[in-house]
Amino acid sequence: MNRALDLWLYGTRAATVTSRADRLDLVWSDAAVARWGVGSRVASHLLPLATTDGAHPARVRAWLEGLLPEGRTRTAMAVEHRIDPDDTLGILGIYGKDTAGALVFVDEGAPDPATTAHLEPIDRDEVAAMLRRSASYGTADGRLDSLTSLAGMEPKVALARHADGWARVRAGAASTHIIKLSRPARSPTRDLIDTEAASLDLARRIGLTTVDASVEQFEDVRAIVVSRYDRVVSDGPTGRIHQEDLAQALGISTSDPERKFQRGRALPSYAAAARVLTDGGARTDDLLRLVTFTVAIGNTDAHAKNHSFVRHPDGARLNLAPAYDISMHEHTTVSSGRLALAVSGKDAIATITAADLADEGRSWGMAPRRAQRVVAQTVQAVDDALADVDRDAHPGVSPAAWGNVQQRVGRLAGQLARL
Repeated sequence: MNRALDLWLYGTRAATVTSRADRLDLVWSDAAVARWGVGSRVASHLLPLATTDGAHPARVRAWLEGLLPEGRTRTAMAVEHRIDPDDTLGILGIYGKDTAGALVFVDEGAPDPATTAHLEPIDRDEVAAMLRRSASYGTADGRLDSLTSLAGMEPKVALARHADGWARVRAGAASTHIIKLSRPARSPTRDLIDTEAASLDLARRIGLTTVDASVEQFEDVRAIVVSRYDRVVSDGPTGRIHQEDLAQALGISTSDPERKFQRGRALPSYAAAARVLTDGGARTDDLLRLVTFTVAIGNTDAHAKNHSFVRHPDGARLNLAPAYDISMHEHTTVSSGRLALAVSGKDAIATITAADLADEGRSWGMAPRRAQRVVAQTVQAVDDALADVDRDAHPGVSPAAWGNVQQRVGRLAGQLARL
């Protein structure tokens, strides 16, 4: 069945996406070309604005599918509304009014979603109920009561926080927070949300993120509440900041979730992430800082969906997104010990040295002394943050988890003199 959706971005009807059989076509609007100019990458690295009819269908599909959850979550979303799980545009027609970044999808010809957006207040008991329902899908986003599309595998809901509590987002309103369910108490990774909150605390202290996170209780449901860096909260309607993740920027379809990981492949990679930044006129220092931090805290899940790029309203500026979805993994009994993306050709995290980190930066074209300085400053900053952080504020993080990170940072610090 043919279907068409309008794509709104930063208050402009930027494109129309049409589904015909197995093909997805995207045509940029005259308004988008007039506002941002031919060649602007305001929406995507691989889909620059053009006046020609259509964009590369395979790239369009990978980009759009990158907005959707993976695996069973996507199937659950589709089944809830009696849609074929392979009908990408059909799913976005339901869930595409609140996505990662600033894209808003509406039926072709529908008015600006800013004119229809509204919130539906709920209490904390209903938040708990939504989280329970999300867990019942194995991996899900709350389905009928949460019409937000977010990539990932963890049970979660997206809501707007306001002065009096929480609200569902409706008809184009923007969520402000993501609430992720804790893993079961019997799970060997039961502290995942606790180490995520602690890792984000460390990252904030060294300037790698603007994200706030806290572990909260909703009735009998334990969850982490994470602020969205792609939202601008004000006294008026919540604004959106556009972003795309590394997989989208590289045109990698993650309908197979394993494609998020490098695992010996050429893509995704940190070198490719660096090219996205330099192609957009941005420096790569923050990327090397993030890679160093990833190794320091033992985060083996820093895959292509967990690195993103912010694309600003002027259609020209680009920067690495604040750190998000970061956790400590190496203290658990089930960690593979393998980085999601290789560093200097190595993915065994225990073997990564400070020299490897600097070599990775140099491979992107960074000057050797600059790469060494970025690595050294980051290791020192993490060491200082570990000394300053209030560990009592993170009671769910075990001494083993803190000790593993401290040991890693100490080992890297001891190698700095040999850079």
